Formats: sequence, structure tokens, C-alpha cells
Amino acid sequence: MRLNTGLFQQQTQKQILSPQMIQSMEILVLNQQQLEERISGELEENVTLERDDSERDDSERDDSERDDSRGEGTAPEKDGLDREGEFTVSSGEDLAGQQELTDLTERYEQLQELQQSDFWSESSPIQKSAGTDDEDAFELIENTEGPPQSLPQFLIDQLSLRARVDLRQRAICEEIIYNLDDRGWLIHSIEEIHLSLVSGIELQGSDPRLGRNSPSFEEVISALDQVQQLDPTGVGARDLVDCLCIQLLRDPGENQLEEQIVRNHLDDLARNRLPHIARATGHSLDEIKEAQDVIRSLEPIPGRPFRQEPNARVVPDVIISEDEKGVLKVDVNASSVPRLKISPHYRELLKSAREDPELRKYLKKRIENAEWLMGAVHQRSSTLQRVAEEVVNRQQRYFREGDRYLQPLRMQDVADTVGVNVSTVSRAISGKWFQAPGMIRELRSLFTSGTVRDDGAQESRGGVIARIQELVEAEDARKPLSDAQIVKKLAENGVRISRRTVTKYREAEGIPSSRERRQY
Repeated sequence: MRLNTGLFQQQTQKQILSPQMIQSMEILVLNQQQLEERISGELEENVTLERDDSERDDSERDDSERDDSRGEGTAPEKDGLDREGEFTVSSGEDLAGQQELTDLTERYEQLQELQQSDFWSESSPIQKSAGTDDEDAFELIENTEGPPQSLPQFLIDQLSLRARVDLRQRAICEEIIYNLDDRGWLIHSIEEIHLSLVSGIELQGSDPRLGRNSPSFEEVISALDQVQQLDPTGVGARDLVDCLCIQLLRDPGENQLEEQIVRNHLDDLARNRLPHIARATGHSLDEIKEAQDVIRSLEPIPGRPFRQEPNARVVPDVIISEDEKGVLKVDVNASSVPRLKISPHYRELLKSAREDPELRKYLKKRIENAEWLMGAVHQRSSTLQRVAEEVVNRQQRYFREGDRYLQPLRMQDVADTVGVNVSTVSRAISGKWFQAPGMIRELRSLFTSGTVRDDGAQESRGGVIARIQELVEAEDARKPLSDAQIVKKLAENGVRISRRTVTKYREAEGIPSSRERRQY
């Protein structure tokens, strides 16, 4: 077979994404915090891009004009000042000099305001305490909140107050304390901790507090017992069973039955198999229920109060409010996103750089990048506004009456109405949060699947879950509803779903099974 080689023409259609389109899609996906970081990075990298504070300056100028209009007359103009009260410069001075004079004027006015008020005497604790007695100064220091105390430091402070603990035993106790996790449980076994102490002395020859003699295993066990006597009760435990038993042993009451249940029937207790525990232990069901209440009062994570878990910072991208007429209003939150503009200085520099091709090429590229970014930010705001307005329009009853009335909604439905691709809707709501009266939630939560009721109306997944929760709350605790019975109850209200779906929704919401909900 002979191959025919040569030049051929072929007409094809290809979709090629331009850099502007790629940047626009990247900006659209960003939420409020990510957009702030992106813009801050661009401001540092692109010298032609700067913040646009003209709108704020105009509002401040309007306020000053309104204040001037309240006076009896207009003050005569002074040398070096224009009608707005700002310094003017001669035509020979540049913009930098004008900005410097303006900054000096603002600082001078701020200092005058501070001197006229009691700012230094009222606001500064240092100045306030300077003219007071030493006792007041010490009281001010004592009342100043310091950094939160960690669990290891809290335990070591207690250990230092125990007179019966000598220096050697305290060193072993501290080694155990620093081997606790944030729950207050041992990270490593007591055998491993003993081995690490012995290995440390063998490698270094001696320890400042332990000397040359390695601690025995009995000394480490004794130190562990000292740690387990500290507060919060339950620290130094090997596992959950050990943690609960330590608390039961320190309780002055008689807890033999509770300890027996924790050691041998903890899984049965979690599954609410009280009759099985009663038969296995030989106690009555009432005694098992009393022991269950005692065990429930214990703390499985004694180190919980010392956990330093930073709260997630959520900045809503969409603000949903209600006006005086009761109409829901949608606004894209742009309060923390800086307004941008192209620096006039670099625009003029670009015009005067005709004789320098390299400089002109550099400035032109930077200005184009800045314009693309500004366009992408504007397009993001516009797209998010249209998508959010359509979603709120379709979920009016949900915002007014609650989760029960969340309507099934697909991204394709919103995309068809807004006139964009479904992928654009997906990017627009990705990672975005909305703030409405009484709630701050993800925008994606308003998109949900559902089922069709017997009357032809649609019921969303959230609506079905709300119905299941209502049935569980209203059930007889001694005869809780099974998943099959919940299916029948929902069918009576026109909602027909399978038992498997009920089980899936129940487990997703953390609702226990009928066996676990039953009260004996």
C-alpha cells in the first residue's frame, strides 16, 4: 500500500480559550476571601494597578461641604488652599508633592482632633495608669487577659503544688504529660515511654533531673498514677474505656456496675441494647438505666476545654435582605474587595515612552493585564448577581417559612433562565456563602434534588428530611417508628420514597435508628 504524502487543506472547528477567558473563569470560582487575596497579590505584582478611592473621597468631600453649608457664611479663601480646603500646588510641582502635602494636612487635622478631645486620657491604659497608684497599675495588669493555657502547662502547674512528688518523679511525670494528645489520652504506650527514657540516658550518659540511673518500669507506672490523679479527671488514659474507668474510680459513689458495663458492654450501651446488658449482668432494667445516666455524665475527652480550634472565618459573598415592602433584595458583597483603576501616572508614562520600545512593551503588557483583571472582577460580580437573584426568586418560600419549604432546584434550570452555561452557574456558586435574615449558609445548599408528591407538587430533599425529623420528634419514645413505618407516614402525606432513601436521609442527619431511640 502506497502512502500519499503532500500538503492538504482541512477545515475544522476548535474552541480555543483566550487568556482573558481563562482568567475570567478563575476569578469567577473565587469566593470573597480568595478574591481579596488575589487582588492583593496583583496590586503587589502589577505596578500599573492601584486602588480606586475616588468614591470614598467624593463622599468625604460631600460631608465636608454639608458641614460648611451649616455655618453662617463662606470663609474667605486663604493662600495655598482651594475651595474644598485642600492644598493646591503650582503647575511646576508633580503629583507626588501634592499627595505629600495632602497627607501632612490630614495628619495635622487628626492631631488637632485628638488634642481637643480626651483621647489620650480615656483610651490609653498606659497614660491612664501613669497618674494612679501602684495598686491600680497592678490591678490593670492582673485584669489583662493573657494567652490561653495549654493542657500540658495546666497539668504541670498542678504537679508543682504536690509536695510528695520529688524532682525525679516530677521529671517522669512531665515526660508522660508531654506524651498526651489534645484529648488528654496517651499517644504512646507506657512501655514505649519507659523505653524512651532509658534510651535517652544511655545515649547522653545522664539526665539533669534523673541522674545516671535509668527509671524503672515501676517508677514510670507510679508517675502515670500521679498524672491520672490530676484534673481534668480522665487525663493519662490509654483509651476510651480507661478514660471512663478513671473517672468512675475517682467518683466517691459505688460504681461497680458502671465500671462493669464500660469494660464489657460499652458497644451494647452505644447501641441501646439495655435488655441484653441486663441479662448479661444479672441486674434489673431500671438499674441499667441508672448506670446509663451515670456513664453519660462522664467526659470522654477530658482535654476538650483546652483545645484551641480557630473559628472558620466566613465572609458572605451574597447579602439577602428584606426591604420595607417585604421584597427580598439581593446584593453582591463587595465591601472588602478594593476598587481598582489604572494608575494615571503610568498611562502618561506609556504615552511618553515612544522612544523606548522595551519600556513601552512592558507598560503596555502590565496595563492590559490590569484591564483584564478589572473586567474579570466586574464580570464575576455581574454573573453572581444574576445567578443569586434567580435562585432567591425560585426559593422565596424557603427564605420566608424555613427549611421545610426548600424547593428542588437544578443548576440547569438557573442556567437556562439566566442565559449562561451550566458550568458557569457551577463556578459562580462554588465556595460562595450567602447571608440572609437568621442564617449564613453555602449558596450551593439552595440547589437540591427532590421528589414529586401525589398532588403534582415537588418536594425537595431538605423538605423530606424536615418531615422525617418531625415524625421522629412526635413519636412515642417507647415505640419509636422504624424506617418502614416512616415510609408509610410519608406516603399518607403524598410523599412516596423508598425505605432505603429514608435510611440514607436519617443517617446523613445523625438520627439514630429505632432501636437506638427506644426508651425502656
